[in-house]
Amino acid sequence: MSASSKKILVEKLADKYKLFCIIMGSLAACTIAVMILSITFDATSRYLFNNPIPGVFELNEVLLVICVYMGLAWTQIERGHIRVTAILIRVKPSTRAKLNILAWGLTFCFVYLLAHQSSIGAFESFKIREFRWGSVQMPIWWAKALVPIGCIMLNTQLILDIWKEIEYLRGRLPEQNY
Repeated sequence: MSASSKKILVEKLADKYKLFCIIMGSLAACTIAVMILSITFDATSRYLFNNPIPGVFELNEVLLVICVYMGLAWTQIERGHIRVTAILIRVKPSTRAKLNILAWGLTFCFVYLLAHQSSIGAFESFKIREFRWGSVQMPIWWAKALVPIGCIMLNTQLILDIWKEIEYLRGRLPEQNY
């Protein structure tokens, strides 16, 4: 088997992790559909029967956490986060790889801090079994736990992306397509 057709460890790990992230991203996408339907039914019920559906607002608050944080890593895989490529398209591929490593390293640091702080808040919320007051009492401790989980998922993807760029610079991988 030639060296170019043999997958190295980072590619194997990235492929397996991508499948997990696609599943989580699909779950995030499904929450959008649930949010749309619940708001549509609530607005229709409110307009036609002057009777809103209790708990729709509270439900959508926690679904929004799933939507945002479970889709972060998948969005990184698809390069869907906002990037300014004006400089990247004008530099050599090796410089582009180095700039990606720098940007993703800084992002990793920021997301790590976010994960750390949000995990403290999630743990406190779990300890007191926090819930939100509204037309219905909605437990929110589990939704708060999804914030650090989503951040950890994103950081895992960032590590894989940095690793791939390093392997490219070492000549073990072809240039990444962005």
